[in-house]
Amino acid sequence: MFKKENIALILLLVSYGELVNAQQEIKKQQVESDATELTFDVPGEHQLSVRSRYQKTHDSWWNDANAFTTRVKLTSQFTLDENEQWQLLLQPNYVVAHNDNYNSLTEFNSMSVIPDTAGGSLTQGYLSFKGHNNWQLKAGRQSISYDNERMVGALEYWQTPQSFDAVSVQYNDQMNWNIQYTYTNKVHRIFGKDATTQLPMDDPRYGHLEQRPASELGKHRLKGHFINVGYKTENNLQLVSYNYLLDNQDQPLFSSNTFGIRVADEFKPSNLKYRYNLEFAWQEDAFNNTDNYKAWYNLVEASIQYTSHTFQLSQETFSHDNGVGFKTSLGTNHKFQGWADVFTSYSGQNGLRDTFFTYKGRHKKLRWRAVYHDFNTYGDSQKIGYEIDAELAYRLTRKWELKVVYADYHADDTWIPEYLGANFDLTTWFMSVSYNM
Repeated sequence: MFKKENIALILLLVSYGELVNAQQEIKKQQVESDATELTFDVPGEHQLSVRSRYQKTHDSWWNDANAFTTRVKLTSQFTLDENEQWQLLLQPNYVVAHNDNYNSLTEFNSMSVIPDTAGGSLTQGYLSFKGHNNWQLKAGRQSISYDNERMVGALEYWQTPQSFDAVSVQYNDQMNWNIQYTYTNKVHRIFGKDATTQLPMDDPRYGHLEQRPASELGKHRLKGHFINVGYKTENNLQLVSYNYLLDNQDQPLFSSNTFGIRVADEFKPSNLKYRYNLEFAWQEDAFNNTDNYKAWYNLVEASIQYTSHTFQLSQETFSHDNGVGFKTSLGTNHKFQGWADVFTSYSGQNGLRDTFFTYKGRHKKLRWRAVYHDFNTYGDSQKIGYEIDAELAYRLTRKWELKVVYADYHADDTWIPEYLGANFDLTTWFMSVSYNM
């Protein structure tokens, strides 16, 4: 009798399970049916990007800081004609600051600087036309980056990227020639639209300064002409010549005329791949700039790659003249001269020589990079300090990525008055989570 009761109970449970499964399947079909009925076509192509980052800084000069921010960026592209030549791109960007324990410069305080300002902006919004003979025209607000972004870049590292109100023309045959010209009358900077000339009353500098320093403004009015001409041979030799003529009407000290050349090549005679990059640029004051200077910049870089491991030795030099250094006010400066941003100045630059060694590699979904910087003055090669950087990134899926970065700058014992902030130690690290849909 006991066995019969067990068998009956088992049959009852099996029957109940089948009934539940059947009901769930019916509900699933109903949901799918309802979803099908509610589905509608959204015009255009859309990509959503979300990045949350926590950064903590120990600063021997300013007070320690920590910033927790999230960036939400939507990129929407619309095709306007059957031939797919006319397109409209819109890219709003919004930054949420989850705390206020840092100095964004826009909201100024005595803590260490982390220029991630809360607020929204239209990063890009332009109309483009693609011709049938390898050329393209863009008009409107757009992201502009040339070469390695040393001179002109988008500053995508910061939560509010940099963009330009511009008209640009590009010819790219995808084989040899890449010719680009841009005219711009405004740059939207990383400090955001709230960084206006008028200082807010809660700014501790209010009453001491008549207005916000020009180097901290969220927008600069420009009259800029950018020309970048690249040629690539069949043997992978890359030659680039550029001329960036910049008339900055809000910060005259940034007005300059920069002419440069880049040479890059790579070859693989065996299991090792060899690369080198050479760059030289000449810059002088222009237009309304009250400084009188002529300065140069150069980069010498060589690397060896074996499978997924790369070893690279580089030296970057900024000269100076009459106390004024070569400027890269529109460049992605965070990428260079150490991730602690001790020398990342968007207000000017002094003579500096940075010799650095980089090792980077990857294994499946894991990527890593380590950099050692040795900083010296340009004129007399006086030791300024050194920095150790490390980065570890793991791609969880095609859409999710986790990244951890550490930067540790140590100042030399000798006081260098030209680089006030470089006389103090600074350590920073951050963790970020990114999602792209």
